[in-house]
Amino acid sequence: MKRLLALLLVVLMTVTFFAGCTQTEPAATEAPAATEEPAATEPATEEPTPEAEQILRLNWGSNPPDLDPQTTTDTVSFQVLNATLEGMVRLNAQGEAVVGSGLAEAVQISEDGTLYTFTLRDAKWSDGSPITAYDFEYAWLRAIDPATASQYSYQMYHIKNAQAANNGEIGLEEVGIKALDDKTLEVQLERVTPFFLSLTSFITYLPAQKAAVEQMGDTYASSPETMVYSGPYVVSEWIPEQKLNLAKNENYWDKDAVMLEEIQGDMIVDLNTPINLYETGGLDTIGVPTEYLDKYRDSAEFTNMAEAVAWYLQFNCSDEFFSNLKIRKAFSIAINRQAFVDNVLANGSIVAWALTPPGFPGIDGGDFNEQCEGVVYDAGSKGQEAIDEANKLLDEGLAEVGKTREELGAHISYLTGESDVAKKLGQALQQMWKDAFDIQVPIEAVSFAIRLDKYNAGEFTISLAGWGADYADAMTFMDMFVTGGGNNDTFWGSPEYDMNIEAAINGTGNDRIQNMINAQQVLWDEWPISPIYFRARNFVEKPYVKGIVRFPVGVDNEYKWTYIDSEEYAKANS
Repeated sequence: MKRLLALLLVVLMTVTFFAGCTQTEPAATEAPAATEEPAATEPATEEPTPEAEQILRLNWGSNPPDLDPQTTTDTVSFQVLNATLEGMVRLNAQGEAVVGSGLAEAVQISEDGTLYTFTLRDAKWSDGSPITAYDFEYAWLRAIDPATASQYSYQMYHIKNAQAANNGEIGLEEVGIKALDDKTLEVQLERVTPFFLSLTSFITYLPAQKAAVEQMGDTYASSPETMVYSGPYVVSEWIPEQKLNLAKNENYWDKDAVMLEEIQGDMIVDLNTPINLYETGGLDTIGVPTEYLDKYRDSAEFTNMAEAVAWYLQFNCSDEFFSNLKIRKAFSIAINRQAFVDNVLANGSIVAWALTPPGFPGIDGGDFNEQCEGVVYDAGSKGQEAIDEANKLLDEGLAEVGKTREELGAHISYLTGESDVAKKLGQALQQMWKDAFDIQVPIEAVSFAIRLDKYNAGEFTISLAGWGADYADAMTFMDMFVTGGGNNDTFWGSPEYDMNIEAAINGTGNDRIQNMINAQQVLWDEWPISPIYFRARNFVEKPYVKGIVRFPVGVDNEYKWTYIDSEEYAKANS
C-alpha cells in the first residue's frame, strides 16, 4: 500500500498541484475517491447511444456546508464547486494543468517566472453574462481580504503582497492582481512558483461573479437561486440534509464535452442505505464500508486505492486540560494504531507514524515520510511499556494543572461526525482510552457544519481530523499548523515551527526539506496533533458508468467527462 501511494504521487509529481481540503468524515458513504489508474478514465471519444438516460446517481455523504468558493474548506463542497465552477485551468484525467483546458485560452509567463498574463476565452456565466478578468480579480482579492476570513487565504500568498494585505498591513490595491481589460488578468508573484498555473484550478482561485456576490450578500451560495456558475454543471435542486442535484450548464463554453444531463446526489450518512440503493439500482456508485468488503472484494465492480490523506487526533491546546503537553502525549501513546487500522478500519489504510503520507519528495530524492518517521510510538508498537508511560504522563500532567482524573472524566469529550463509520471509529478510541486510563470519554456526534463551528470556537477537547493534500509536496500538510493558520484548529503555535516553515517557503533544495523535517519534529515535541492513519478507500461502480476521473490527491472526483454507456446499461437492466 505504501509503495502504491508512492508510485501514484511520483507519477503526479510532474503536475505538482492538486486541489485538496478538509476531510469531512472517515465515512465510506462519501462519493468515491481516486481510482488506482486515473488514465483509464480519459474523457470519452464517442457519443453514447441516445437510448442511455444520462443521469448519474451518487451519494454526497453529507450536506455541503459552504458553496462559496472563497470561504469553503470541505471535501463535499469542493466536489460540488469543482463541478459547477471553472478557473483558469481544469485538471485533465492525468491531473495535468494544460493551457486552454479552462477559462484562460492563453497564458504568458515572464522569463523570470514571476509575471503571469492570462487571456480569457469568450465564455459566459450560467445567467448569460460574460465572464471577465474583473470577475477573477474580484474573487482573488476577496479571498485575500481579511474581512472575508478565508481559511485558504494562505494559498494566495504566492501573489505579490497578498500575505501583507491579508494581515491588514497594506491595502488590497497593492496586491499583484490587476485586470487590464475584460479579457486580460495580470498577476505578479512574490517568487518563482512552478505550480502556480495548476494552483489556479484550486477551489479558492475559482471566479465569483461580483454582481451576484454583492447582490446576494450573506445569502450568496446558500441556494440554487443565489449562485451563478462557470463550470460544466449548475445546482438545479438543493434540499439541505436530503439531496443536491446538478444539471448540465447550457452556457458552459465546452458544453459539447459534457454528456451527463443530470447528477442526482443524496446525503446519506448511515452504512446500510447506500448499499441497499446500489443493489436495487438507486445509486450508480458508492463507497464500500469495511463491513461489506467481503461482499464486494471479488466483484468486477469493485475498486480500491490509496490516497494522500492523513487522519490525526487534534487536541484543543487552549483547553484547561489539553493545554498540558503531558496530557496530550498520554492520550496519543495510549492508542494501538495497528489494531485500529487492522481491526476497526480493515480497509487497506496504513498506520501513520508521521503527519505526511508516503510519496512526497524528501532529501536527495528520498521519501519525506520515511525521513520523519521513528518519533511517534504507541501501545501497539511498545505494548504495556507505552501504557505505563501514558499513565505516568497523565498523572504528572494532571498534577501540573491541579486537576484529578475524575475532573478530567467529567470534562473531556470526543467530537466526531454523525455517520455510522465516524461513530464506530470514535467508539474504538473510546475503548482504548478506557482500557488505558479507566476514563470513559463521551462521544459527541454532530453534523460537519456544526463540527467546523465548534473547531473555530474552540468548543472541543479531542477530535479526529483529516487532511487531503492540496499539491504533491510535504508543505501542503506542514503549513497547516503555523500560528493562527486558517486550518490550524488546535489553538497551538510555536515560534520555532513558524520559523522553519517560513524558511522552507522561501528556501530551495535539501535545505528547504530539512526545514520541514525540523518543523515536524516540533510537532512531536509538543503534540498538538497525533497521527493515526493514512486513508485508503474502496468503492463499487456500475459497469455502465464511464469517464469519472478520480485523483489520489485533491478533489475526489471529476464529472465533466462522465457518461452512461447505453450498451452496458441495457445489459445491467435486462
